[in-house]
Amino acid sequence: MSQSDRLTEDENATMRILWDRGGASVSELAIATRQPATTTLNLLHGLRRKGAVERQQAGRDIVYRPRLNRETARSHALGRLLCGDSTTPDNGLGVVVLRESDIDPKDWADLQAEIAQRRKA
Repeated sequence: MSQSDRLTEDENATMRILWDRGGASVSELAIATRQPATTTLNLLHGLRRKGAVERQQAGRDIVYRPRLNRETARSHALGRLLCGDSTTPDNGLGVVVLRESDIDPKDWADLQAEIAQRRKA
């Protein structure tokens, strides 16, 4: 995912709901995120442009389903944290905020070991 394709915190929150539910309508997402439907719809349009969600007709409703899987998103975030990118001045451990529940326990342990190793260097 390029820098312009990275997910914002609001987009990540929306994706977590979609991953958990497998799909949801705009109104369901608006209720779950406690945001106005117009804000939710704008987030979904952005996620569609990034290729993270797809829109499907389900009877009379339009349902948004994740195209980007949770593991791929997690992998991108961890890669940016460990390897850095062009936006981090030292091209090292960038600042990425992740909820501990978003990270597999083994990945979390590996991440902590990598941080400890880099601090010794």
